[in-house]
Amino acid sequence: MSRIATVVNDLRNGLGAIKLRSDVKKVTLVFSGKSDNSGARYFVRENMPRLQYNNPAIQFEVQKSQQPDVIPELTIEFANNDIKKISCSRIQSAEICKQFLVATTEGSSASA
Repeated sequence: MSRIATVVNDLRNGLGAIKLRSDVKKVTLVFSGKSDNSGARYFVRENMPRLQYNNPAIQFEVQKSQQPDVIPELTIEFANNDIKKISCSRIQSAEICKQFLVATTEGSSASA
């Protein structure tokens, strides 16, 4: 398998390779590059590319702060202006992704 085929295959498969609800408008992840936010950093590197590839209409934003006291948080904005926040403090990227998918896949509601 060529390098390009391997990369595309990785984007199409794995945790986060799923189509999100149509009313998800924007996803923002805030974390510190200076403190122990390894789950958030790994989420950016491993899960977010899959989410972006499979959901090109959704705006994804990463805010990496140099301040060590920033609490990592994932914010999901919906088309009806509802906002869902997921704390990413001291949890692994797979758990961050699972909580994110529960909040944003078909059949879930924005107020959940």
